[in-house]
Amino acid sequence: MSSSIPVLLTAGIAIASAIIGGLWLSSQRAARSGRVERRMQAVVDAFAEREIAREQARRAARRIQRSTPHGRNLQLN
Repeated sequence: MSSSIPVLLTAGIAIASAIIGGLWLSSQRAARSGRVERRMQAVVDAFAEREIAREQARRAARRIQRSTPHGRNLQLN
């Protein structure tokens, strides 16, 4: 029983190293092909589009809130 502990520990370390190495290699390949940059740019673009839409909705709501039944000429700002 006691002789199997070092073997299991060594095997566990080897498996963990292989998994970490595979993930590192995958990230290096993705970075080389530009996939990471394209993904990041897509995330930034989506965020910007949401913020623009939110600002447009906020401004439209403010315009509706400030309007009067007689038009804009009677507003006192």
